[in-house]
Amino acid sequence: MVDKLGPLVSIILPSYNYAHFIDDAISSVLSQTYGHYELIVVDNYSEDQTSAVVASFLDDRIKFFQFANGGSIAAARNFGVANSTGEIVAFIDADDKWKRTKLSEQVPLHSSLSAVSYHDLKIFGSRNFGKAKGRHFRGDLIVDMLTGGNPIATSSVIVPRHLINFAQGFPEDADIVTAEDFALWLKLAEHKVEFIYLPKTLGHYRLHSVSSSAGKSTRAAKIVVNRYRHRLSPKQQKRMDGWLDYGLGVSEPSAIIARTHFIAAAKGAKFRFKWRAVIRVFISLVNP
Repeated sequence: MVDKLGPLVSIILPSYNYAHFIDDAISSVLSQTYGHYELIVVDNYSEDQTSAVVASFLDDRIKFFQFANGGSIAAARNFGVANSTGEIVAFIDADDKWKRTKLSEQVPLHSSLSAVSYHDLKIFGSRNFGKAKGRHFRGDLIVDMLTGGNPIATSSVIVPRHLINFAQGFPEDADIVTAEDFALWLKLAEHKVEFIYLPKTLGHYRLHSVSSSAGKSTRAAKIVVNRYRHRLSPKQQKRMDGWLDYGLGVSEPSAIIARTHFIAAAKGAKFRFKWRAVIRVFISLVNP
């Protein structure tokens, strides 16, 4: 039900040993100008002070659960959704944070309860420039996602609960950890769900040395997208392989192997990855 306050938003925040970051994440939620929400913190039995940090926030909208997720953030998010009550669901990772107006600006997009919405996030932390930038999808949703990569940062997403339930939540397969969100977006796209991009920076994405996605997200994404390879033409497959090569090059410690990936990306990827690959190849040749 939607009351005079607007729909209840269930915010799912999974965490493990991020006591030094989670204060920022929770503070950014509690500072929202939209107040009709519940915050579901799902902690994987952290060995640091996470529980104490959460308990220090005296707000009855916060619900704290401990849940052994077996290393699967998808399982933690699914547990959080199952223990929430809002008709629309938002996600924030324990090392990210939101701008104060995020919910006020994004929730009105969900009056029909039929779409997934997302926005840009500013990068901060070990690198204080750039964005985790979304984009408008063009043409066939599946083809655009497969050939252009995942533009949807989970900490920017709001999605109606019934769509998550319909898709049976985030897939919990061990081999796609860090790409489980992409797998869910693709599954919803298969069923013609609308995706709404709000071209505003309404949050912050933290980069740091222990980020769970560092170095392995592209490999996990490759497993996810290969399940759809048969749907693409040879040219589209080449574009898909192009952005995967770019991602593999970025995370590859060997300069020689990385250059091989960047050359492949420069030949096959869409323009947004092609020009970046060309620059990286040039830099690797100038500074071998």
